[in-house]
Amino acid sequence: MGNSCVTGACSQGSNGSGTTFKWRIDGFSALLDKDEGWTNSSVFVIKGLNWYLKLNPRDRKSGDQNEYVTLNLVLTKVSEKSHTVAETTFKFLIYDQLHGKHHEEHQVSHNFQATSRFSGTSCMIPLATLKEQPSGFLVNDSCVFGVQFIKVVAVKGKHVLETLFVQKTSNISNGPQAYTWNIDDFFVLKNPSTSPEFQLCGHKWFITIYPSGSDSNGNYISLHLSMKDTLHKDSGILAETRIASIRGG
Repeated sequence: MGNSCVTGACSQGSNGSGTTFKWRIDGFSALLDKDEGWTNSSVFVIKGLNWYLKLNPRDRKSGDQNEYVTLNLVLTKVSEKSHTVAETTFKFLIYDQLHGKHHEEHQVSHNFQATSRFSGTSCMIPLATLKEQPSGFLVNDSCVFGVQFIKVVAVKGKHVLETLFVQKTSNISNGPQAYTWNIDDFFVLKNPSTSPEFQLCGHKWFITIYPSGSDSNGNYISLHLSMKDTLHKDSGILAETRIASIRGG
């Protein structure tokens, strides 16, 4: 396996309104060979706030077998007591190094804060398209990605209020419901791997497993339950769950 090198740099327009972070990845094929999900850029500063990009070169959409190169913008951890909200508008970029152009996603607006530091995944481009020689996206095993900040306004929230309203809905049975994920060959699982989508209690879910753990320790198996359904931004689901392993007989 080869080595990959990642470098980043910021540039700002003359009027100060458009600030761009460029992330160059040399040895992109080595990143594909690693096949380990997300890779992080270095931390960069825009408008006095610390950010970084996350890239997955082999992401998939639900129901789509094609692989996509995807990006995510992350605000580094801020104190929950600060109540700072970064009202941000931005675009993800991938540069055509042969023709001096760039492909850009649609404009995104997101309010970053202590409880919402991730912008959400954006499917940038199919991996097969990126690897096409005439495109200029991949040149000498090197790619250049970026994010253009159109607006960043950091404001202090005067009032912080979260309301939890628990409602027992009719589509949930009185007894517990269970889903069993049978893994035929555990030792070939990638870190992470996801279960097939399943439906319980009127909602769609999936399980994420980290065979080597979700931290740097590597001594524990990590399991996470995620809901597939999209909820209103001001609503949530309170779920009481138990995840257990079943020993085969």
